[in-house]
Order: sequence, then C-alpha cells, then structure tokens
Amino acid sequence: MEEINTKKIYGLLGIAVTVISFSGILIKISKAPPLIIAFYRMLFSTIIFTPFFLSRYRDKVRYFFDYRPAVVGFFLAVHFFLWITAFEYTNVANAVIFVALQPLFTLILELIFAREDLREGVIYGIILALLGSVIISIGDINILYEKIWGDLLALAAAFFAASYLFIGRSLRKEVAYIPYLYIIYTYAAIFLGIFTLLKGLPFGGYEKINYLYFLGLAVGPTLIGHSVLNYSVRYIPTTIVSLAILGEPILTTFYAWVLLGERITLVTFIGGVFIIAGIYQASVMNRTGREEMVE
Repeated sequence: MEEINTKKIYGLLGIAVTVISFSGILIKISKAPPLIIAFYRMLFSTIIFTPFFLSRYRDKVRYFFDYRPAVVGFFLAVHFFLWITAFEYTNVANAVIFVALQPLFTLILELIFAREDLREGVIYGIILALLGSVIISIGDINILYEKIWGDLLALAAAFFAASYLFIGRSLRKEVAYIPYLYIIYTYAAIFLGIFTLLKGLPFGGYEKINYLYFLGLAVGPTLIGHSVLNYSVRYIPTTIVSLAILGEPILTTFYAWVLLGERITLVTFIGGVFIIAGIYQASVMNRTGREEMVE
C-alpha cells in the first residue's frame, strides 16, 4: 500500500510541475498590465481559498494582526509584480530560468542572517548557476538592451521570492500550511491592489479572455501546483521535489516554443543548463548536509 501511495505522490508531483509550467505562458499571452495580472492572480486565489479557510481555520484569523504575514505578503507581492513585468522585456525561457535562481538566494540569506554553513558542494552549485547567468546575459547584450532589463527583473523577482520564504520561516512553524498561504495571499492581493491604485491603473475594462487567464493562474500554478509541491515533501525526499521543480523552466521553455513560437537560442540553452545544474547541485548538497547534521 505504501508503494502505491508513493507512486501516487510522484504522479501528483508530475502533474503539479506540468501545471506550474503553464504560468509563464498564461502571463505572456495576457493583454493586461503586469500589476493587473499579479493582482487578479492573488485576488482569485484568495477568494477561492476563503470558504475553506473560514470553515476549518477560523481561529487563525488572529494572525492577520501579526506584522509578519504583512511583511511576507509584501515581499510576495513585489515578487509577482517583478516577475510578471519581466515577460514584457524578455522571452519566456529567460524569465523562468532566472526566477529559478530563487533557491540559491535562499541559501545566501541563510548564510548571512541565519549563520548556517555552506558546504563545499553548495558553493560549487552557486558558482555554476552564476556562470550560467553571466552566459545568458552576455548573449543578450548582443541582442537588445531591453532583454537584459527583463533578465534583471526576473533575477530581482527570484531574490524577493527567496526573501518572502526566508522571512516567513518562523511563521510557518506556528501556522499550518493552508492558513499560512491564505493569509499571505490575502496580504499580497491587498498590496498589489494598493500598487495598482498608486499607479492609476483601472481594475476593469480589459478583454474578457484576460480574466480567464487570471483565473487559470490562480487555480492552476498557484493553488493546485504549489499546494501539491508542499504536500509532496511530507512523503518523498525534498531533494526529489527540488529536482522536479527544476522541470518548470524546461517545460515552460518547451511550451513557449510549441505554443508561442519562441525559439530558444544556443546561448540561453547553454546558460540554462549551467543554472539548472547549479541549482540542483546546491539543493542536493545543502539537503544532504542538513540530514547529516540531524543524524
């Protein structure tokens, strides 16, 4: 029975990564401003979560008055805004490859603020990923300045993703996963709504098809995809989940080629291989090191 359950988890994990990989495509084909896309993605996610939260986790409402989820939600809002904006300046492949650097930023934040030691293999992984980033950036200099700007936005998005995960660590120890997500998603939607108001963008008036894209981003990559990823780590090794997540830039690049006609350049391919290899090396070595410390 355990073997069957494990196989089911692997199957769900594969479905989750497949679904998450469509986020870049949905963002690219949306004809609304980045802030609007990010706002409705979080708003719809929150709305869908609300009945479940109120029926099972109503006692967790008190955490809305804790400053920590507000800070985490702010960083999450900035992450989504920067990443979605990146698609306006660079291609899908570059955007998903650079945002995949998030685990490395997390490791660096842990080194600086949590004083956690980095194993030698982790450092090699970081160097590989940075080398890949340099390779892609050099290739983009020869193409267009705007593409470099998009790459930098995706890189900044990866940093803010790592920051919101790092800052939220203490809160995640106190609050169950579902209410934690609901609270930070709600705050992210609030902050994105404020950013939209400050920029003077209208909340309505966009083509109806866009709202289906927003809903797709909320239901697919946000609620189904990330929920399954976090559910999977309870039953299978985290390194396996980390490896599966690295399938996102690969699948998204393939989807962009098939559906949008975006061909990946040789430079992006080579740099992407270095980045993915570096992330995997760093993730595996970091997890191995922690497991040895526990033993």
